[in-house]
Amino acid sequence: MATSQRRLLQIFALLAAWAVVVVGRLVQVQLVKHDDYVARAKAQQERTLALNPVRGSILDARGRVFAESVAAESIYADPQAVGDKRDAAKKLAAVDGLGLTAREVEVKLRSGGSFAWIARQLPLDVTARVRKLAIPGIYFLEAHRRSYPRGPLGASVVGYAGLDGDGLAGIEHSFDAYVRGTPGKVTLLKDARKGMYLVGGDGANRPRDGQHVVLTIDSVVQFIAERALEKSIRQYRASGGSAIVMDPNDGAILAMASWPPFDPNHFADAPRNAWHNRNVQDLYEPGSTFKIITASAGLEERIVTPSQILDCGNGSITIGNVTIHEHDGNRYGLLSFEDVIVNSSNVGTAHVGLELGRDRFYQWIRRFGFGQRTGIPLPGEASGILRGTDKWTPVSNASIAIGQEIGVTPLQIVRAAAAVATGGLLVEPRIVERVVDDSGKTVYEPPRHAPVRVMSEKTAAVLNEILKNVVTRGTGKLAALAEHVAAGKTGTAQKFVHGTYANDRYVGSFVGYVPADRPRLAILVVVDEPRGGVYYGGTVAAPAFREIAEGTLRYLGVAPSIPARSIELQPPLLAAFSQHPAAASATSGVPDLRGLDARAAIARAVASGLTVRAIGSGVVTSQQPEPGGALPGDRRLTLMLSAESGA
Repeated sequence: MATSQRRLLQIFALLAAWAVVVVGRLVQVQLVKHDDYVARAKAQQERTLALNPVRGSILDARGRVFAESVAAESIYADPQAVGDKRDAAKKLAAVDGLGLTAREVEVKLRSGGSFAWIARQLPLDVTARVRKLAIPGIYFLEAHRRSYPRGPLGASVVGYAGLDGDGLAGIEHSFDAYVRGTPGKVTLLKDARKGMYLVGGDGANRPRDGQHVVLTIDSVVQFIAERALEKSIRQYRASGGSAIVMDPNDGAILAMASWPPFDPNHFADAPRNAWHNRNVQDLYEPGSTFKIITASAGLEERIVTPSQILDCGNGSITIGNVTIHEHDGNRYGLLSFEDVIVNSSNVGTAHVGLELGRDRFYQWIRRFGFGQRTGIPLPGEASGILRGTDKWTPVSNASIAIGQEIGVTPLQIVRAAAAVATGGLLVEPRIVERVVDDSGKTVYEPPRHAPVRVMSEKTAAVLNEILKNVVTRGTGKLAALAEHVAAGKTGTAQKFVHGTYANDRYVGSFVGYVPADRPRLAILVVVDEPRGGVYYGGTVAAPAFREIAEGTLRYLGVAPSIPARSIELQPPLLAAFSQHPAAASATSGVPDLRGLDARAAIARAVASGLTVRAIGSGVVTSQQPEPGGALPGDRRLTLMLSAESGA
């Protein structure tokens, strides 16, 4: 009896202990670790994915697309549902356009979780090839990818965006808040059979698309500028360069070129120095183009008059222990101030800088906007380098007068030169015209500030005549146009390297405006470190200025301001103007180009083997020879265009 009771007690104790363990485990699962297990279950059964909105477009001044979002798909996998991972990886890697090796895919499939991205934002033709493989555990998600249909054209201005829809450079970055839109979200669920399906993505979870940025840049002018800049850089084997075309009257930037270029469709493949915009981010000593500021100050302060004679010291001037020489070994004696600028005399200009004195000269430099940002909405704009007068040496007045001891951006220089073109008004550079929604309604327009007068109209008029003579009989002869009077200034600066001015590294530049008496364009060309012993701005940069000015004025339909022979546009240039280049095969007769815009008409004519002369701008209203006839023997076609309407 005692033995039986003892056994019952033992069994009871064992059951009680087991009950305690079970209850304890239930408490742990249901109470203590409830949230943890719920989270684990959700992680295994569902996943929330961001639905990126359709990023807004970036357009040129006439509505041509620089950047847009196009339909795409992303590929993801449930690694647990993929059977033979090695075989699946080999099949996926063999798909043209996926851009992954078999090893890279297999690593993703062996990640151990229930979700893995294989590739994101792929073109639809690529994902269609993957679909045909019908690999279990491989799924697809609708997406959009950023496309830059004009490739490198204007890339340093437009910038680029990353996979997650973040603007990383240029306008893509600075106007990201408008362009990116509002992301949505979708839930990826996994059922008991390990199948996956999506829910959500609508209502409050629906993504809201971005808005569109309209630039002041004109893609045709941008092409003209980039083409001319590239030509100079390749001809003189330069390390880099930049060019700006600006409307001096309202500050609108029509083109902003930077070399070396890069393709934003494949920005990661380009060297990092190609990503930045030299026109707003790079600093350089401007050399003799800065003499425009010195001359403005000297004339306005009545230190000099155009006819006043200056002693140029037979080629040099010594200040303390520093001697300033003329360029190219020139040994000027007595020169009028006008000829000091026309011939770009360093010694004569240095005399004016010394006469201005530190404080007065410093205030003039600041008045033109140097040492401060212009405020253009592009990321990374530099303010330049302008030391306070307490840090000037006895030679600083003379050195700065000829464009040394100061760091500027190309945008600051072209803006300062444009002040002469406008009769003494300093305008604010603009690169964004407005932001619009899908219906074309303006949702944001950058504020415009009134121009600031920096010199009198009289001083600007006098300086205008001097700068015209720089082109007609001075250092800027290669900038002269056949149909328009140009005004401008050459610049050649030794680069300051490791504490001294290098004898083999230069920056050649030319800045000016056309037509000189009724300016439509202010243009700057900078060629960095030209090689081969040719480096003067009047040689390496002035011809590019001329090419940009001629091409742009013809494109804008600006009538010649001086009698000149007709200058025909050549097929290679015009073919590149076309947004959708026509086929290269020639047609059997004269094509009918009436009603087409200039770009499309010219492209089609060039494809027919014709040489084109365009008169006016806009759309084709008539043509000679008329449509349908036989191709003329000289294969010449004249198009008459009228101004087009719209943006």
